[in-house]
Amino acid sequence: MKNMLEMRPLPPEEAVNYFKAKGYELPPTWDWHDMWQEAHATATTVAKSAGFDILGDIHGQLQKVLEQGQTFHDFKKELTPVLQAKGWWGRKELPDPRTGEVRSVQLGSPRRLRTIYDVNLRTAHASGAWARAQRTKDRRPFLRYVAILDRRTRPDHRAWHGTVLPMDDPFWNTHYPPNGWRCRCSVQQLGQRDLDRYGYTVSESPPRPPMVPWKNPKTGEVVMVPKGIDPGWGYNPGKAALQEHAARTLMNKLVPLPPDVAAKAMAASARFVMPALEKDFAGWVNDVVHRARSGNYRAMGERRVVGALPPGALDFLRGRNVIPASGAITMADGDVLHMLRSAKGNQLPPATLSRLPQILARPQAILWDKQDPGLVYVWHMEGNAAEKVIVKVDYRTRVAREKVTTNSVRSGRTTNADELRNRGRYDVVEGDI
Repeated sequence: MKNMLEMRPLPPEEAVNYFKAKGYELPPTWDWHDMWQEAHATATTVAKSAGFDILGDIHGQLQKVLEQGQTFHDFKKELTPVLQAKGWWGRKELPDPRTGEVRSVQLGSPRRLRTIYDVNLRTAHASGAWARAQRTKDRRPFLRYVAILDRRTRPDHRAWHGTVLPMDDPFWNTHYPPNGWRCRCSVQQLGQRDLDRYGYTVSESPPRPPMVPWKNPKTGEVVMVPKGIDPGWGYNPGKAALQEHAARTLMNKLVPLPPDVAAKAMAASARFVMPALEKDFAGWVNDVVHRARSGNYRAMGERRVVGALPPGALDFLRGRNVIPASGAITMADGDVLHMLRSAKGNQLPPATLSRLPQILARPQAILWDKQDPGLVYVWHMEGNAAEKVIVKVDYRTRVAREKVTTNSVRSGRTTNADELRNRGRYDVVEGDI
């Protein structure tokens, strides 16, 4: 039977489109683990590339490989002199940007180029296969996990070989291959007639995979990862890159826009982007909640764009000589964790946090806190109860060690509605309470 993820010289259009959409705008990283999981599906990164201006060269060459069916030899031959000319080659003494410690590190080499080539082509093909499977899942709704059964096969991957599950089973959220460095696993898409022909049966949906601790050697941070999957590989590159990728990409593009333009862009695209954005954000919040319930309350430094300041809020801020640097509203995983850990019994439930993009787009009211300056988004007012989140305008923080200014959701809770009607403390920006 034909392997769905066979590495063909000329890839399907979906794989090329995936890689074209996979930008390289995120900050260059010192270590591969500085960027986590789905971020690799939506942006190209190369460890220890900071300061060398090489991501565009590597991304462009990889895209050429996919479009023209180039081999690794072609990739290496064309890219090596470019990297050497920019100084990103061989071993060099460089300071770790996190600690300042000067270390001897490996930059470019044939082996590193092979890893870059293999990882990006495999994830591009996996994403393309997922896109094709989605179009035909009505006729062929099952996926079968296929491992290469030889002495190099990881024991867990060998155990998953032959697993047949519906395409929408949660198993594929984490176990859709590749599942690690140099993982050769793939999937086959099957219909009921295929199952009957080959004697396959649908497997029982496996329980959520056991999570095991993994310590980032660079930061000392301990995160929980699915057993049998290399750290940073526990995601579905196709799924991460399809329904939610477009929404997340559009939201990220709000960040550099002038606030008024960002507000108009959000209003114009909300009807189309909101369903995918809500799904993407809810999945992210659920992952943070799962980490917390596993006992891991350490933030990973992730930050998501969840909305944009509306025109009414921008007019109000201008009237107070406040001109935001950006129109985008963002939220960090650390703030999600902080809200979950509230000991006062007034924390917002995870289900509410998951709907934050929708809430920010359609609040019942927006207030301005004169005592502790910030925008207060209010909704779900019943009787004397209300829910709120606080958006700090022009909040300064760090993202991947870069200083940024953003409009950040910093806190949220249930509250007494009478408190919000205190005109001595709150001005009404828009809406009614």
